[in-house]
Amino acid sequence: MSFPLIVILTICIMQIIGIISLNTLYRKQLSTMIGMVVSMALAMMGGVFFGLLIGLFLHGNLFASTTISILIGVTIGLLAGLPYGMVAVLDGSISGLMGGMMGAMIGEMIPMSDPDSMVKLLAYFFIMLLLLVSYLVESSITSKGEKAILFVKKYPFLYLFGITIIFYILKNIKMISMHH
Repeated sequence: MSFPLIVILTICIMQIIGIISLNTLYRKQLSTMIGMVVSMALAMMGGVFFGLLIGLFLHGNLFASTTISILIGVTIGLLAGLPYGMVAVLDGSISGLMGGMMGAMIGEMIPMSDPDSMVKLLAYFFIMLLLLVSYLVESSITSKGEKAILFVKKYPFLYLFGITIIFYILKNIKMISMHH
């Protein structure tokens, strides 16, 4: 695995862990509907993105890549939905199942000559959409009179600028090299 891919994976995993932790700590201040949306978004985006990567690395073995991707998506949905009850768990798990299947299929269908464009595009969508989820969670927490933790609400353009710069720098850097 290349260093840029490790950086992107670290950012994505930290976002998932951060949002799940924030939701667990402030579950009393957040509505069940927000819990359902968060579990759906995390599980779907996690399933699609990690499914894409697993589909690329296990290219030619659709069963294994789909199974692993579904397990990742369902696990993310389960963990994100737990603080909000069974409906959020079910919602997140189903979204993770669908995301895992779709991600593995995308990874299998991408031409192996240049998979970087799709990885970068999905990583960018993943990070930006989870930034919106963070904004939603933080807005809901601060509307209940609690202190902001992430400061996404206070400085959204700083985050957008930083992420855009990272992806601009990664524009011409090879992230995945396949030897088939």
